[in-house]
Amino acid sequence: MYYVFIITFLLFLIYAFIGYIVEIISVSLQEKKLVLSRGYLIGPIIPIYGVGALFMILFLSKYRNDLIVLFFMSMIICTTLEYITSLLMEKIFGLRWWDYSARKFNINGRVCLEYGVLFGLGGIAVINIFNPMIKNLLYSVPSILIIITGNILLFLFILDILESTYIICKLKVNFSKYIRGDATSEIKREVLESLSKNTTLTSRLINAFPHIKYSSSDMLRDFNKMINKFK
Repeated sequence: MYYVFIITFLLFLIYAFIGYIVEIISVSLQEKKLVLSRGYLIGPIIPIYGVGALFMILFLSKYRNDLIVLFFMSMIICTTLEYITSLLMEKIFGLRWWDYSARKFNINGRVCLEYGVLFGLGGIAVINIFNPMIKNLLYSVPSILIIITGNILLFLFILDILESTYIICKLKVNFSKYIRGDATSEIKREVLESLSKNTTLTSRLINAFPHIKYSSSDMLRDFNKMINKFK
């Protein structure tokens, strides 16, 4: 049972790493320069891609021969996951981590049709191409080596989550004067100034989320209370 859990966790990490590579390529092409800092965590993974891939493997493998259904179901599952993730991260941190408001056919700036289509195509690739190859590769490795490697990576993953979350929570930015009104630009400037005075790990978050936005008054108050605990 634990072996199956480790295999599943490794699948999650592999797809999270693939997602990280995809984002690097996509953003680098858009910015016309190499951009290596992507994602919330310090390590080279973006968890939402790993979770999305596992959801598709778990619920959509039976549709592998029906590409139309697989495409639209992948699109629905991943778009829903992205919307919920955006909402939860904004609730927890009081920050808007990405914003698709400038793209056509978006929903509250959290998801958009363009990426939904890419998720659909990605679902076809995961179910019919990548997952069979990756699973065969993992199961061909001796189980003891899989378990040892998986445990080490699980430990590092948990440390990464704790460290990355601490970095954000410890930022000492005075949000109280921005409780009323829309002052996104001013708050962003203060956050960047605060981050520049901290470690290289915090500065990585600037590059990872260059279009970060901050939410309204109640969330700003909650975030201000949270970071005050780390002063």
